[in-house]
Amino acid sequence: MRAIVQPASSYSVPRDIYATSVRAIAYMGGLAILAIIGGRLFQQLSGPALLAAIDPLPSAAWITVERARPAFEMPLPELAASPSNYAIKRRPADGARKDVLTWGEAADSGPQSGPQVMVEIFRTGTEDEHFLDPSSEIAARIVGYAVTDDVKPAGQIDSKFGAVPLVDFAIARGGTEHRCLGFSRIFSEPAMQIAGWYCSAGTEVVNRTTVACAIDRLAVISAGGDHGVDALFADAELKRTFCGQHSSILAATREHAVPLAALRNVKMRSAKSRGHGRRH
Repeated sequence: MRAIVQPASSYSVPRDIYATSVRAIAYMGGLAILAIIGGRLFQQLSGPALLAAIDPLPSAAWITVERARPAFEMPLPELAASPSNYAIKRRPADGARKDVLTWGEAADSGPQSGPQVMVEIFRTGTEDEHFLDPSSEIAARIVGYAVTDDVKPAGQIDSKFGAVPLVDFAIARGGTEHRCLGFSRIFSEPAMQIAGWYCSAGTEVVNRTTVACAIDRLAVISAGGDHGVDALFADAELKRTFCGQHSSILAATREHAVPLAALRNVKMRSAKSRGHGRRH
């Protein structure tokens, strides 16, 4: 009897299927392993690390400095009985600093009977940081208040720092409307801004002279080695009018704000120059 020989191709079909199945299973297994690894990585990044990677805002956050020494002062005898506060904020990303002085109750602390004053000295941390116009700067700082009259330009006043732009607005505190005058003065050397506002006890218009006198009383205690700030305030003190008074004894700032010896030297040099001119 002749043996029946099967074609070779009849044996190759099952082998091809087997090989293909093995490759498919291996491929699916590899995908599963990658999926597991990817899932674990996502779980690890889904916490603060992921938020830090996709949200750049934390680098621009401000932190309040605890038990820091004040660098500025602004004596306001008319508000001596009002609660006051001094806060220092820093931006770790670039070293910027804000010194914030306040008088009067907070906006949401109930009925208000006295004025409210805020002054902020903002020293930038980078040269490419730019300040906005006075209206925008003040508007950005009163977003937490109940604004009853929008911020609008209100001319300017003279001060020891030169011309200071003003803005007019009104806020409601404890159910009572308060008229306010805001101000913002930008300096290039050093890169700094002095901004704030003076709000009356009611709807009466804030006296511009009151705001000018308050700004003139702003003095530096210790700029922490920032010679640019020290020089700016020393130069400004020489231009101070003492709120219209001719005597430096009236409404004067503390002596350490500007050394009296420096002022005397300036006056002596001025007197010698005048005397020298008369001799010739």
